[in-house]
Amino acid sequence: MDNLFELWKTKIPKYSAEFKDTLFKSLSEKFGAEGDKKFYLAKHFSTNYELYMYAFFLGLYNNEHQPMPEGTKKVDFSHHIQYWGNKSNALRKDFAKMQEFIFMALVAETEIDFIALDKGEISEEEVVRLLIHTMESYTNGGLLLMKEKLEDNSGLLLQPSGLMDLIVK
Repeated sequence: MDNLFELWKTKIPKYSAEFKDTLFKSLSEKFGAEGDKKFYLAKHFSTNYELYMYAFFLGLYNNEHQPMPEGTKKVDFSHHIQYWGNKSNALRKDFAKMQEFIFMALVAETEIDFIALDKGEISEEEVVRLLIHTMESYTNGGLLLMKEKLEDNSGLLLQPSGLMDLIVK
């Protein structure tokens, strides 16, 4: 059996296209916006994958497991999980630990028959597909929750603790 974590990191999870303009374009920058660029572009997240990770944990912490309905147009930002936050600079460390935390949460929240995996009755790829499905479902739930909260209170993100208030109950 290969290392599931290493295989999972090579994937590019998707999200519903409905959030591309409503959340991703308004809250994050596709190729990154750090420091002054982030400030001038008025972005809350430096990159799309940061928003994706936030939405995943928002969905997870609020138990918002919302699989995308069949036929939903899905998009991604063409960035493998293994490269999310892989750079360190004076402003931040890399996100390697964050990748591990997401993976651990996915293993805990996904129904996986590890005995069948060990026996070769199911493949590592199938298990990783299940993990990605769980990831996309919690992320979708988090994005739906964000959209709903922002529609209810358009000034939410103007508050210094607006993003934290969504996660902390």
